[in-house]
Amino acid sequence: QMGSARAIELAGGPDLGVKYGRVDATSADMCSPEGNLPDAEAGGEGKFGGPGGTMTTEDTSVGGHLRKVFYRMGLGDEEIVALSGAHALGRAYKDRSGLGAEKTKFTDGSTQKRADGKEASYTPGGSSWTKEFLIFDNSYFTTLDDDNADPELLKLTSDKVVFLDKDFKPFAEKFRDSQEEFFKSYAAAHKKLSELGSKFEPAEGITL
Repeated sequence: QMGSARAIELAGGPDLGVKYGRVDATSADMCSPEGNLPDAEAGGEGKFGGPGGTMTTEDTSVGGHLRKVFYRMGLGDEEIVALSGAHALGRAYKDRSGLGAEKTKFTDGSTQKRADGKEASYTPGGSSWTKEFLIFDNSYFTTLDDDNADPELLKLTSDKVVFLDKDFKPFAEKFRDSQEEFFKSYAAAHKKLSELGSKFEPAEGITL
């Protein structure tokens, strides 16, 4: 929880205002069942998701699948699109998720900058969604909506839907056009997701 918040803030993102003090799980029985995470691409039968998890997330459309994943947690379309924007950071690795390339021109060890302008040290490999994958900004949305974006940048089905789905699209366009609006919505969504279903000690949590 703290690691994700600090990473985003140090990468140039917003102050998330996260409440700390979550009580750790002490056994697997206290954890959510496998199968709750969203799929980026359809499976062999052309379906996204599956019958496992807290409840089924299976759907023939990626938009329907994403809504089944997030709606059950009380998160709506704006929050789904905002959380997708976290892909401004990081990479997908083919040997882990089956998606992306072994490396690209952006992840081959060539120079990457941190949010503070200094050169970053990183392990080469994987495929990124953005050219500067160590900086948190709204470039996920500007890249997705750019037909001339470098083809080595990831545009998965679960990414492209934010501009194709009529109810996701207004938020994707807003975040493309305004980093400030993206940061505001992202911070609220991240905080909400990080605190869902959690118990805190003390009960009111700790704010830093």
